[in-house]
Amino acid sequence: MAALIEVENLINQFGTHRVHDGLNFTLEAGEIVGIVGGSGTGKSVLMRSIIGLNRPYGGSIRVDGKDILAMSMEELLATQRLWGVMFQGGALFSALNVVENVAVPLKEFTELSETAIRSVAEMKIELVGLLPEAREKLPSELSGGMVKRAALARSLALDPKVLFLDEPTAGLDPISAAAFDQLILELARNLNLAVVMITHDLDSLYRICDRIAVLVDKKMTIDTLEALLQNEHPWIQRYFHGERSRAVLQGET
Repeated sequence: MAALIEVENLINQFGTHRVHDGLNFTLEAGEIVGIVGGSGTGKSVLMRSIIGLNRPYGGSIRVDGKDILAMSMEELLATQRLWGVMFQGGALFSALNVVENVAVPLKEFTELSETAIRSVAEMKIELVGLLPEAREKLPSELSGGMVKRAALARSLALDPKVLFLDEPTAGLDPISAAAFDQLILELARNLNLAVVMITHDLDSLYRICDRIAVLVDKKMTIDTLEALLQNEHPWIQRYFHGERSRAVLQGET
């Protein structure tokens, strides 16, 4: 059975600067994959390529067995309903309240009535653990954790198969970050979602990821945590055997 997402020999290049050179990546249905890498390795560029916001220089990207690089705009828009995206910082519309933010993709991609759209939006807001009184609040009136949850609710609006999360726990205190990780894990298991999560949060990687994808040398090494701990690549060794990583691992034992 084909993977839900298959990236083969991906090349991303901007001018003479090649970010990815023969990168391969797969995502299976229902799994959570964390993406890590040093600054400038193209983590967000990879995500934007998969969701159709960046056209790569070469290679192929197949979603549900279909090559998105060969799709017409109409086909790509239809395929984009398969995924929800939570951008770094939430990217909520500042002039819209929470329920209006969550309703945006429903208005754009469905023909539901206003009443039905609000009902679905309220259900998604409840699903991510926000209280009813948060519905009418503007993003500026929300805490950092509430902004993350509102953005997550919006990414779930169209019942996606895949969630793309860009630094979902960045800026959260350890308790809030752990609660958000647990929410992602529960949503993935209960809704049979696949999750691609760009993160620098070692706790998140160790706590909820089935596999970890490391961007290094313009390519990708993807494996389980146990296997990566044995990988001899110098950057991977430094990342997974550094002081912070050791502290996290010791805390898990």
